[in-house]
Amino acid sequence: MSSIFEEEWEDYELDSYQFEQWLDSINDSGDPEKDQEYYDKEMAKQAEYPEVVVQSSKYTMTYSNN
Repeated sequence: MSSIFEEEWEDYELDSYQFEQWLDSINDSGDPEKDQEYYDKEMAKQAEYPEVVVQSSKYTMTYSNN
């Protein structure tokens, strides 16, 4: 089974570690088995309001397609 990162994000600026941090931050349950469910919910929200916030311990970046 491939990860969400490999399927969706490998062409973006995030490295795998940063992506996993972001994914953990949106997964309120803390259950790694539900990563796909929370990822899908987040992407649905992005379709409604296409703004992405990327956070790490050193920076926060927000970008939008508006």
